[in-house]
Amino acid sequence: MSLKLQKRLAASVLKCGKNKIWMGFSIRKLYKEGLILKKPPKVYSRARVRLYKLAKRKGRHMGIGKRRGTKNARTNTKTLWIKRQRVLRRLLKRFRDSKKIDRHLYHSFYLRCKGNQFKNKRTLIEAIQREKAEILKKKTIADQLEAKRLKAQILRNKRKMKKDKEQ
Repeated sequence: MSLKLQKRLAASVLKCGKNKIWMGFSIRKLYKEGLILKKPPKVYSRARVRLYKLAKRKGRHMGIGKRRGTKNARTNTKTLWIKRQRVLRRLLKRFRDSKKIDRHLYHSFYLRCKGNQFKNKRTLIEAIQREKAEILKKKTIADQLEAKRLKAQILRNKRKMKKDKEQ
């Protein structure tokens, strides 16, 4: 005689799955007598899984033999691009707001970022520093030239005054 129905009923009474029921031969009575037992739940340790995950975080088990998807499927190039653009644009905005760069420099660097000129944040910061140094250099040279021009003009005026006095 098949005890399929009884097993299902016992499972509903004991609030567990059918596979956890062990049938000996009325269901509650037999359970009280110990002829029907509820098997204890199986415990699967996750310790090994955690260790494996930790190793993977370090870069182990990630070699060519373990890869199934294409490079683009594993890390999408478009999402990488979007992340990079957001990082660079956020940095540019922060620099502009804190007056480290003016709006003209901001615009030129924004377009350069869009044109894939900077690999990461560090290269962008280095480029900004170089550009700022270049601008400062040009400004000091222009100031020096202006000072020379003024000095020459003063000398010219003095000579002219001297010449006028002699005549």
